[in-house]
Formats: sequence, C-alpha cells, structure tokens
Amino acid sequence: MSGKGKTARLILCCATGGLLLWQPQAAAQGFESGIQLCLRTVLPALFPFFVLCDWMMGFVGDGRALRPAARFLGMRNASGVLAILLSWLGGYAVAARLAGQLRREGTLSARDASLVMLLGCCSSPGFVIGCVGGLLLGNLALGVLLYGLQLSANLLSTALCLPLLPVASSAPQGACLIPQKNSFSGALGRAVDSSLQVCGCVLFFRTVAAAVLPFLPEQPLVQPLLSGLLEITAGCADFARLGGKPALYGICFCLSTLGLSVWAQLSMLLQGAVSCKLLAWNRAIHLVLFVLLVRLCTPFLPAECAVYSTLATRVIPMYRLPWDAAVVVFCFLCAALYKVRQNFYNK
Repeated sequence: MSGKGKTARLILCCATGGLLLWQPQAAAQGFESGIQLCLRTVLPALFPFFVLCDWMMGFVGDGRALRPAARFLGMRNASGVLAILLSWLGGYAVAARLAGQLRREGTLSARDASLVMLLGCCSSPGFVIGCVGGLLLGNLALGVLLYGLQLSANLLSTALCLPLLPVASSAPQGACLIPQKNSFSGALGRAVDSSLQVCGCVLFFRTVAAAVLPFLPEQPLVQPLLSGLLEITAGCADFARLGGKPALYGICFCLSTLGLSVWAQLSMLLQGAVSCKLLAWNRAIHLVLFVLLVRLCTPFLPAECAVYSTLATRVIPMYRLPWDAAVVVFCFLCAALYKVRQNFYNK
C-alpha cells in the first residue's frame, strides 16, 4: 500500500474511534441492536446453511453430472458449477470461500473463479425468504419471489459482464476437485468461524452507523440508506419499517449493493485470490435489473396490498425469540463452545 493509502487509513481509523468516543450512548445502542439482529435474523438464517453447504461438499463424486453445465458456462472444471450451486444455497459467504479456496488450489482459472463470484454472490434463501420475506415483510411468497428475481438478475448481469471476464487460462479439466470434507464436526467448526466473521462485521458497522446517525438530518430515508450502505441486514430491517414501495425497493437496493460489511467479508474470505473490481460493476448492473424485475412481477403477486399495509407492524418480535430461532442460536452456541474447548485442549 502506498504512503497516501496508509495515511488515509490511519485518518479513517482515528476518526472512527473518535466518533465512537464522542457518541458512547449511541454506539452502545447500535451495538445492542446489532446483537439483536445477529440473534434474531443472521444466525437463524445463515448458520444452518453454512453447516449444510460445507457438509454437502464431502458427498460429491467426480462431478460428471455437472460437466454439461460446466461446458455451457465455458468452465474448464466442474468444481465451479458445484461452487455456484452451493452459493445459491449458502449465499455470498459460501461463494467467496469456495472461489478463493479453489483459486488458490489451482482448481479454477482466474476466469472461472470470477464467474463463480458473479453468478454465486447473492443472499441466501434463508435470509431472503425466511428473514426478509417471513420476518420483515410478513409474506413468505414475496420472499420467494425476491429470491428468484435476485438469481435472475445475477444471470442477466453476468451475461452482460462476460466480455469483461479475465482471459481463460489452463486449469485442470473434468474432475470435481473439491476436498472431501464429510466430517460433521468439521463442518460445524467452519460454520462457526464463518458465522462469527459475519456477526463481527454486523456488530461493527451497526455500531458505527448508530454513532454517525445523530450528525445526519432527520429524514425518513436517511437512516435506512445509511444502514443499507453499511450493513445489509440492518438496511433491510430499517427499510422494512418504512412500509409500502420504499420498503420493497429499498430492500432491493440492499440486496444488490450488499453494503460495506459484506464487501469486507468478501475481501477477508477471498484473501486476494479473486479481484472484486468486476464484481462491483456487476452489482451496479444487478441493482438496475433487479428493480426492473421486481417492478414487473410484484403486481401479479397475490395479496400485494395487504403486504404493503402490514409492513410497519410485522417487523420482528420484540421480547422473545421464536422457538426455531432459539434452537438455531442454542446449536450455534454449543458448537462455538465445543470448538473453543477443542482448541484449548489441542494447545
């Protein structure tokens, strides 16, 4: 990094630290709301899919069934197709982890790894359908529609970005070379690590957003826009409270732009193996296509008016967790304690 870049980073860190010290009460409230978001939405929606996706990789053979799809996408290795399919189940974190891992191992070329990120970088069905549709919007059908249109926008935006992909280079062909990791305890451990990374980013950016908010004008869209630019989960929750079309299209904005928190997670998981520059252009195109698709399809959704009229009153239970969310949080805590105990005794 250049000297100017280091200076800018130092100034940013000092400014953020000073802001948190200047607004300790707001920062504490933001941290508390971040914990609530993690317990009520992030962990129940993402942790089970992290476990399942990691565990499923141990039951894959040589990938022959995926070779036709790999040839259709122009990929030299079927591992890329499997990574995309698992990403559609587990979300952007799975896409980044698999793309970075396979690229570093030499299984995927630079072009194929970039294609995995463009096609696979999305929010998981657990988050879009369960959290956004079921909890925030109070309509699972709308959540299913948003998830399907999100993937459609992924395909269309990637098709437009194909000429910008890196030049194809040699890479192993045919076989699916994802390591066989079929240990359930190992899958739990890696899922705990990924969940802690996601929750850490949620807490940090939610705290910063709460400290910045008192300095901004008091307008209805200011807090949702700030939350959406910093963290996708908080942004969706804040937009959902607005009700009506601002809630729906604001959530589309959050799902497309992802927020600084997600970009930080992608950079951390990729570790420089895949560039994020093309992905940034792709997500800008994705936003335009996603909004257009939602605008075209929502009039045909049953009970659309009822959904809009109840958005503001059906956000998240205030005092206690639903039983299914409580079970997921309990399993996550047990897995985390098991991993800490295992690391302690290994030392």
